[in-house]
Amino acid sequence: MRYRILAAVFLVMAAAVLQSTVMGYLEVFSVRPNIIIALAVVIALLRGLLESAIMGFSLGLTMDILMGKTLGWYALLLLLLCILISLVNEKMYRDKLLVLMGFGFLSSIVVETSFMLIIFLFRGYEHIPYLFTTVVLPEAALNSILILPLFKPVGKVYNILDTLDRKRNRLAS
Repeated sequence: MRYRILAAVFLVMAAAVLQSTVMGYLEVFSVRPNIIIALAVVIALLRGLLESAIMGFSLGLTMDILMGKTLGWYALLLLLLCILISLVNEKMYRDKLLVLMGFGFLSSIVVETSFMLIIFLFRGYEHIPYLFTTVVLPEAALNSILILPLFKPVGKVYNILDTLDRKRNRLAS
């Protein structure tokens, strides 16, 4: 359990550092990919309900802290997203390219559109269709591509953690 907490903290911190530093240089059409949403989707596809919900909330809270103006909206959105994905992840072929890219694309659209609508309700955006076509869709496309190199390393980390848990439980018996 201790290793899982350390791995979760490491993943959240690594995502925060990469999002705030490296992703600033990877702009395509003046839109940056969002590694935090991509990592939340990967974890929700790999893990169960409770673990993915906790990681979704942690990653969302990290995103709220990094992005700045409101605290808790991304945490709530990523928590709900991870719960929904983890409810269907056992019925999917997670290793398939189209499944990964589809979940990444749709998840990014859902999270960013929901956040935009929340901001619209409280502050008032006037150009939602323009923002959707110039920000949300390109970011969703970039996130769907970003999921591909993230899936295998995160899966290996969780396989190592599962192996350590099995060894520890065998020795404890």
